[in-house]
Amino acid sequence: TKASPAPTPDPDTVPVPATGPAKDCTKEFCDNQLSPDYLLRYQINVPDGTTADVCDGCTISMEMIYSGDAWVSVAFSTDGQMIGSEAVIGLPGDNKVEKYNLGGKSDSAVLPMPESQQTLSDTSIEFNGEQTIMKFTKIMKEAGEIEISSADNTFLWAHGLSDVLGYHSQNRASIALNLSSGASETVAVPNKSAWLAHGIMAFFAWGVFVPFAVQSSLLRDLLPKGPLWYKLHRGLNSTAFAFFAVVFVIAVAFTSKEGATHFNNKHQKMGLAMFIMAAFQVSGGLFRPHVPEEGQEKSLVRKSWEVGHRVLGVTLLACGFWQMREGIALYAIKYSVSESGEGSLGIAYWVWIGVMTALIVLGGGYFKLKNTTAK
Repeated sequence: TKASPAPTPDPDTVPVPATGPAKDCTKEFCDNQLSPDYLLRYQINVPDGTTADVCDGCTISMEMIYSGDAWVSVAFSTDGQMIGSEAVIGLPGDNKVEKYNLGGKSDSAVLPMPESQQTLSDTSIEFNGEQTIMKFTKIMKEAGEIEISSADNTFLWAHGLSDVLGYHSQNRASIALNLSSGASETVAVPNKSAWLAHGIMAFFAWGVFVPFAVQSSLLRDLLPKGPLWYKLHRGLNSTAFAFFAVVFVIAVAFTSKEGATHFNNKHQKMGLAMFIMAAFQVSGGLFRPHVPEEGQEKSLVRKSWEVGHRVLGVTLLACGFWQMREGIALYAIKYSVSESGEGSLGIAYWVWIGVMTALIVLGGGYFKLKNTTAK
């Protein structure tokens, strides 16, 4: 059997007290307003010959009511995380209510349990023109499955954007729920500080240090004559790569900690590609062909290296700009940032990136033209 239904909370879990009176949910349906448009109703069915505390043979009747037409679900968890949890999902388009194993965050990892484990009774799901209503009764203690306690539990809820099973976006959360009393509290998604540090360091690496490094080269005429521009270029790029290495390690470490699949989505794949390209770029800078002495012509190797260095640098910078905005969107989804909050941050981000890009393109173009004309 799987772990106890009342796990030790994650250190990063922050409870937010829910409102609503406590009731005896063995005698009447209890309501829990999961979100403004999503309601959970449930009642514990205690058979004769046992008590709510012991609850041998108990079942739980649940109703999930969503204001709209979409797939709906509730899941049973040991740690508040999607991966490893077990769900009941209702698909109004297929008129199906079934138990699922949540093996990952991709659609292909959300799979119905074997037929032998499809033990739900009194199942139904319908869209009545205004609401999607799913009903079922589940045995609370089933061999090989996460046990549902009559006391404290960790549940997950989610609903889709349509009646076809797919990504739920921000429409999900974890709750700690005492089934007997109806008392509940929201369980915050863990590791927030780690992913925030991941994002902030990525911004400094690709949104500050690398653009400044490029500008120190292209706008070197604004700096005092001598090697200052090169020292700035090398120092800023080295600092950016050091930050990026930490960013990469954080991502790998906390993806493992959360039991998720590595390099599975576009953001993860781009991060891996960028890390390989950045390592190659730094190595190329360290072992570059030497600049010829004054009066000597550049060798073909040097000319080829300069072209490759610039092309790879521009490619990395463009990828970095896209990668950071994608990261903002993923963070907003993971930690339920409001659309207005994400939108405001997105605007501020693109304004900054726009300024950095303008300095590189317009400033670099101006001095390139100026120097060409002077010759």
